[in-house]
Amino acid sequence: MRIALAFAGLLVLTACSTEPTPAWRMGDPEVGHQVARDLCADCHAIERTGDSRNPSAPPLRTVLASYPPEWLATDLHNSQVIALRKMPVFHFGEGHEYDLVAYLLSIQETPPPQPALGPATRP
Repeated sequence: MRIALAFAGLLVLTACSTEPTPAWRMGDPEVGHQVARDLCADCHAIERTGDSRNPSAPPLRTVLASYPPEWLATDLHNSQVIALRKMPVFHFGEGHEYDLVAYLLSIQETPPPQPALGPATRP
């Protein structure tokens, strides 16, 4: 009985977590794949294999090794210029920037860096 009560208490504490799930972690990778096909495939390789059409555009399966997902999601959400590489600025609607990041997380060759504990800060 004590074990059941302890487990129930743990479930209640877990459910009351004050840390909401970041929006970039709640995207839909399938929708993100479609976003990548629609917006990125003209320059970038968007699958787990293959070369980019534009030799200066990295395959999407490698970008999170040097661009933390929380930063990319924020920059896409805010329509920031990405990497100063003649890349167009996109204006995402309906949270599709989070879908794209979720897709990128699913195809990375190298696991992305772990997010910092606490607010994301940039060097």
